Amino acid sequence: MSEKRPQVIPTKDQMASSNADRAKKEAFEAEKNLATNEIYMGPTKLQDTPLGHADALAAMQERTARQLEQNKMYGNVVEPELAESTTKINMEASRRRSEEQIEARDAQLQKNIEQTKNYQRLAEEATTRKYQTNSYEENMTTNQSYEQGYTPRPVPSQQTISQPTPVAPASNTTNPYLLEISQPNYNSPFDVIPLPSQGKVYRNKKQNIRVSYMTTADENILSSPNLLQSGEFLSILINRKILEPELRYKDLLVGDRNAIMIWLRATGYGEMYPVTILDENENPFEAEINLNELKTKNLGAEPDEEGLFDYKFKLSQVDAKFKFLTCGEIEDIDKLVESEKENGVLVDNSTTYMFEKMIVQINGNRDKNAIKDFVSSIRIKDGKDFNKYVQSIESGIDLNISVGTPGGGSVDTFLPLNLGFFWPDFRV
Repeated sequence: MSEKRPQVIPTKDQMASSNADRAKKEAFEAEKNLATNEIYMGPTKLQDTPLGHADALAAMQERTARQLEQNKMYGNVVEPELAESTTKINMEASRRRSEEQIEARDAQLQKNIEQTKNYQRLAEEATTRKYQTNSYEENMTTNQSYEQGYTPRPVPSQQTISQPTPVAPASNTTNPYLLEISQPNYNSPFDVIPLPSQGKVYRNKKQNIRVSYMTTADENILSSPNLLQSGEFLSILINRKILEPELRYKDLLVGDRNAIMIWLRATGYGEMYPVTILDENENPFEAEINLNELKTKNLGAEPDEEGLFDYKFKLSQVDAKFKFLTCGEIEDIDKLVESEKENGVLVDNSTTYMFEKMIVQINGNRDKNAIKDFVSSIRIKDGKDFNKYVQSIESGIDLNISVGTPGGGSVDTFLPLNLGFFWPDFRV
């Protein structure tokens, strides 16, 4: 049986038929091209085109180009005469769009002008403030004297710490200059010191904090008589020296503040602190106290997670939760009492205000009005017992000292902290 193979070579009839089909297709394409050229290219041939057709075509092409350009720039055709329909409605809509765009442009221009003026004003204020600060520090430098013979502790190595945004003022009455000089230098040499409270009452729970050493720049600023007399120097100094962005002077417990003060004084001027004390016969004598020998007193009770302590008022049988007051809260109370005195209030309400701030819960109730009513009705013995308990568990530096007298005896007294604590040679 013979094998069938495909016929791959065309016959003469097949070739003739294929050539005829190709000739028909070529003739059709030529005729189509001729018709197309006649439609699109014919009007450009002036000799074959009626008068005015070429001008109309050119105008239409120009109009179309302008429509495309405006649509690309503005998202639509903004000129009414270029719109496909020139009715009054379309013209009014186009006019409104144009006016809105002009108003938006003018508003943005005005905003840019105001921002530029504000930047210029801030730059001028910063330049002026810097000049005044530098001049003040240069003038004060010549008036300082320092204790000789004390070698500060070696400065530990540290890495550069980025400056955080400066802390916002507590009120609109805060002096901008005081706020500025209160900011710490996070790239200055520092040491890590333990807090007597072990950080248990603070949110960050840090037991140790970074504190930078006192420098001549600190003394230049803080030796201003106006600052000393205003009472601002201590908060400014400690805010400058604490290198913990989330912890400021107003947040510190009094015991922790005292520990920082004593560390700054010992590392800045030496651990020996000269004081004047009365002997057993009430006669004054000079003595020196070694600040490094003062004992640290830790918390006498464990706070809860909120930093609160439990206490039961025995006579009234009230279960309470209380907190220790911070330096900022104590200052607020002092200012309130002083304001009342100036306004003729004869009663000193310090104790009442302190209890109202310290007690945060009674029998599970944290309503401030309920606490205020309770505080106003606390019996004297309950109040005294509460004060005694608070003092017994407070942390800090034990400032009770025993000093030998010239006559061979000794006196127990409380370490005096005066202006000489930070400025041994300074006189107001």
